[in-house]
Amino acid sequence: MNVPRVIKVMLMMGALISSSVWAGQEAARETVIRVVDSFRTEIIADKAQLAKNPELLSQRIDKILTPVINFDDFSKKVMGKYYRRATPDQRSRFVTVTRDTLLKTYSGSLLDLDPDKINVLPLGPQRSGDEVKVDVDFKTGDGAPLNLNFYMEDYGNDDWKLSNVVINNINFGLTFRKQFAVMMQQNRNNIDSAIDAWEQSLKKKS
Repeated sequence: MNVPRVIKVMLMMGALISSSVWAGQEAARETVIRVVDSFRTEIIADKAQLAKNPELLSQRIDKILTPVINFDDFSKKVMGKYYRRATPDQRSRFVTVTRDTLLKTYSGSLLDLDPDKINVLPLGPQRSGDEVKVDVDFKTGDGAPLNLNFYMEDYGNDDWKLSNVVINNINFGLTFRKQFAVMMQQNRNNIDSAIDAWEQSLKKKS
């Protein structure tokens, strides 16, 4: 056996695999770039109008984020250990409430961003696993920094969707999960009552 030739072939295969992985990760970053560009043109550019029209703002956010978020999967993670106990109707309702919560959370913060100070950073080192972390630096109108970490997951054929987001080190997926666990405890592990409580909490913030 020609050992040097075998090593050369293995190195070439390794390079091809690395190139394929890098291309996939870049596709995740490109998805984030499209989302950020939509924030800039569809939200921030019209913030004077949207600040007076919460319903229109919600519609715009919905249009931008819904194609890139698997709300069923995100809601399953938020529900955590209670997901198995939930009925199909409870799961469906929880998806709706979680979706509304996430969209409203984004709505308020986006209006404060400076459109000229949004920067999607080059990909950094990635942890092993299915998610790709894409970092985006923002600044608000008063100059305050805002760092977002978009965690993207490939659902097949470079269909990258947002699986979680961390804003200034606040992990929204984990925060939502803890909040729902608290509501379950407060409502004696009654899933319907916990979802009701979450929905009422959302209405108070709107």
